[in-house]
Amino acid sequence: MAVDTPRVPAPDEVLVALVANVDPEVRDAIDDVDRTLIALALSQSPWDRLRSASRTMKALVRIRDAAAPEGH
Repeated sequence: MAVDTPRVPAPDEVLVALVANVDPEVRDAIDDVDRTLIALALSQSPWDRLRSASRTMKALVRIRDAAAPEGH
C-alpha cells in the first residue's frame, strides 16, 4: 500500500509566496529585473564593480545638485 506524502515546496517557491504576501509590488517588480545587468556585474572584478558604483554615485550627485534650488 503506497503512502501519499505531502509535497514540500521548494525554497524559492516559499520565498516567492512570502514576498507576494508581504509586498505584492516587490513581487511584480521581480519580473522587471534585467538579469543581463546582474550577470554583467558579476562578471566584473570587485574593483571594476566598485569603480562603476563610484561613477554612478558621482553622476547621481551631479544630477541632484543640478536639480536643487539655489541656496540649498
